[in-house]
Amino acid sequence: MTTQRPDVVDAIGHLLRADPARTLAVAHSLRAPHRCIESTVVGSSMGHALPAGSRIRIALIHRDRYERGELVAYLAGGHLIVHRVVHRGRCGAARGWLLARGDATQVPDPPIAHEHVLGALTGVWHIGEWVASDGPMRQSWRARTLCASATAVALGALYVSPRAAARLLLALHRGVAWLRSGAGGDPRREPNSSAHRP
Repeated sequence: MTTQRPDVVDAIGHLLRADPARTLAVAHSLRAPHRCIESTVVGSSMGHALPAGSRIRIALIHRDRYERGELVAYLAGGHLIVHRVVHRGRCGAARGWLLARGDATQVPDPPIAHEHVLGALTGVWHIGEWVASDGPMRQSWRARTLCASATAVALGALYVSPRAAARLLLALHRGVAWLRSGAGGDPRREPNSSAHRP
């Protein structure tokens, strides 16, 4: 569905942001081949792959699974987040859950239930055409080590209990924010790539 009227787009966006359950229901009802939604990225957690202000396209196709490295849009805390999948739970308590992380962050997001994923990112608007997004940014060995450690801890917790993994990851995010605040960063949050303006 496309409309050229900004007031209609703003009204629809406001309605959907106000009720995440409604957003999921609308997205699920619209799923079909070749259907997609467009949004604008807010935040910097995806680094150069999706800088703030990027216009993106998300496929509304039913998928049984998403693979490591894919960029997915999912609902969390009333926001539409676009991050890269770092793990797909395959068995036990982790089955049906994903771990994702922004390219410019070190700690994965709390586990994502498969049904909260709207779809995979299929394109970024660049110089008049839709193109594939860039791959993950190159990180220092220190950042890679921290990412690997945080992901390993998250994976262990995910296979025990997604709820426990969520609590652990929220605590890790608070710890990172606290460390950043001591270094002159913003103590309230880690960068976040939310795509919530339809």
